[in-house]
Amino acid sequence: MTDVHDAIRDAFEHTEYDLGDVAVNRRQVRVPVLQKGADPDALRAVIEEALGADAVAAVTVTTEAIDGEDTIGTVVSFRHRP
Repeated sequence: MTDVHDAIRDAFEHTEYDLGDVAVNRRQVRVPVLQKGADPDALRAVIEEALGADAVAAVTVTTEAIDGEDTIGTVVSFRHRP
């Protein structure tokens, strides 16, 4: 699953979004974006481009505290299909 982690990091490297710690647990992926109010459609598009649209399922975009700190950001969670 480190391939998923690396692919997401690489995809966001050339965007306006800064990421927190990307977490992959089995097939569940959590991508914290440090910008509050980030565009959910744009985030999903970056992830789908990196992994392929067929590999991304049940996408959820929420606004929450990042890494248990005072930083509020946008979190994208999804199931990865290999």
